[in-house]
Amino acid sequence: MSVWICLEDNLALQAPLVPSPSENPITPGITVRAVVLGIAIVVFINLWATYAETVVKSSRLNLSFFQITLLAVFIVMVGLINPALKLVSRSLVFSQSELLAIVAIGMVGCVVPTSGVTGFLIGVISTPFYFATPENGWAEFYHPHLASWMVPTDLDAIRGFYEGLPPGAPIPWMVWVIPLTWWASLVVAVLGISASVMVILRKQWVESERLVYPIAAVPIEMSADAMSNRLFPAFMRNRLFWVAAVFPFGIFVWHSLSWAYPLLPSVGVLPHGGYFQFTRYSPGLYIQPMQFLTIGFAYFANTQVLFSIWFFFLLHVIEGDIFNRFGYQIQTSTDSFSADPPTEAWQCFGALGALVVWRLWVARQHLKDVFLKAIYANHPVDDQDEVLSYRTAVLMLLICFCYALFWLHQTGMDWGTALVFAAGVGIIYIGIARIVSEAGVVYSGATVTPQAFAMDLRGTYGMSGASMTALTLSYSLIDYMRGLFTPGLAQAIKLGDLIGGNRRMLLACVAVGVLAGLASSIFLILYMGHTYGAYNFPRFPFFSGDPKGVFESSLVLMRAPKGPDVERMVFFGIGAGLMGLLTFLRYRFSWWPIHPIGLTISAADNTASLVMPVFIAWACKAIIMRVGGVNLYRQSKPVFFGLLVGYTAGVVWCFVVDMFWWPGQGHSVHWW
Repeated sequence: MSVWICLEDNLALQAPLVPSPSENPITPGITVRAVVLGIAIVVFINLWATYAETVVKSSRLNLSFFQITLLAVFIVMVGLINPALKLVSRSLVFSQSELLAIVAIGMVGCVVPTSGVTGFLIGVISTPFYFATPENGWAEFYHPHLASWMVPTDLDAIRGFYEGLPPGAPIPWMVWVIPLTWWASLVVAVLGISASVMVILRKQWVESERLVYPIAAVPIEMSADAMSNRLFPAFMRNRLFWVAAVFPFGIFVWHSLSWAYPLLPSVGVLPHGGYFQFTRYSPGLYIQPMQFLTIGFAYFANTQVLFSIWFFFLLHVIEGDIFNRFGYQIQTSTDSFSADPPTEAWQCFGALGALVVWRLWVARQHLKDVFLKAIYANHPVDDQDEVLSYRTAVLMLLICFCYALFWLHQTGMDWGTALVFAAGVGIIYIGIARIVSEAGVVYSGATVTPQAFAMDLRGTYGMSGASMTALTLSYSLIDYMRGLFTPGLAQAIKLGDLIGGNRRMLLACVAVGVLAGLASSIFLILYMGHTYGAYNFPRFPFFSGDPKGVFESSLVLMRAPKGPDVERMVFFGIGAGLMGLLTFLRYRFSWWPIHPIGLTISAADNTASLVMPVFIAWACKAIIMRVGGVNLYRQSKPVFFGLLVGYTAGVVWCFVVDMFWWPGQGHSVHWW
């Protein structure tokens, strides 16, 4: 029975809501206007997200893999701009290829602001001098290993950024230019590595393993009939869509009215309805039945994958309850970003590492062909459908990886630590990209940082002060362990399959978008900081809490070095062993119903917020597939498009209300 359900589920995922070919003629690929508009949208969203968190102090808008700001712009283009262009002239209408190119540029470029790159980057490099005091000893332990090309060292300029400049005082831009330029070069190298790896793995994931890419499926289906004769896209011509869209939007409108009229009862489930613990000893979960963004994207994933996420979270709750009742627990991590408790965090990270190693082993023949094609141009493997040739991808991977290692070594990190750190980064980047491409979760993250992985695996006894300082600075690219660019690049490269013509321009355009977003976001943060004082950004924890915490935790290990942490390694091995066993059972027995992917993120901090909407999406889809099969699944798609559109419109509505009526006192209605 489970085999039939899985087969039916896969058939449903391959059944898009698209018009007939005659209604959607083939159009050229990437165009100049699409590239210009895509980069302009990236700049706009970088400024929007930064402004929302620094000035308006409203919701955090770029924590999801398909940023809600980008989704809002895409909905406007598909539902308003394209229909308006059809009324003017059909030659002006954006084709599906153009729309998908814009989304691809945006999904990577919109990672940059606030929680992606710029928030942590500026926060971390500005912290060691501003927060140094005679009592904390930072000047003794950190400052001798910090050069002016790595961090700004002018204390007066840094103080002006955190506390604001006097009226009329010029902003000291040059203090920031040199270190930020060098850090930008590392960001570009990381982008190059990520793009190369995703290009190399695309054929294996798409054609051999047939991952469904649920997040990419949403813009693909929404834009499927962009060039049809109908005024509005197919999903908007369905009554179920409008009913579903009005529901979440109405909740947000009501919720915003309660801010001005306290007698109106507010909707307490936005962003969550509280923290619930099954027992006093167990980990808890956030009550989020109305996180329609997660529900909408998760609906397009395989039901076995969705079941795996909430099933393993329940096992995580049971395991945590047992450990707490018996009083067994490893010492809580001093790392500010690794999940707690360490037992289950390292167990999940071991499972994630095993997942990455196993998927690379499965792809070994493909990887061999890729490298042979890079060496021998006449090798029979075809790379014509890739957005980069295999030779270019492999060469870019090697150059960027070597530069990144050299860059880290120049900051003071020894070669052994740099390699272990790079291995931890690789597990997170490839693993999270795989999870997002298979599970369709719009939020996800690893449970252990690469910094903690290096320090606990090697121990800090053998690490010099320069190595520890360099490891601490590397938190500049922590990105809450969401994989930084790789999840977005995986979706963008998948979208490239539907972009005809000159698709090999795509990654170059994506890179320009990232650089444009980086420049615009950095400019606005520095301007706002020097104008209003970055320490006054309470919704922006990168200048008050997170960076300060990582310097404090690293200093503990510098003052009291330790050897390799055997207990953490044991649980890492347990997680890897469990992943191996579950993978064997899934491949060996066709009736085995449990997908192992949920084990990798069951203890992640954001899974407590993710699990309830994923359960709702799983229950809805399982019932729909059981009752009506593929046909009912296709007929139900407009409902979930409506939830996505209504939720997105509601978040934007609340931002606009905050911007005009509650500036500086905004309300958080959208989080994890």
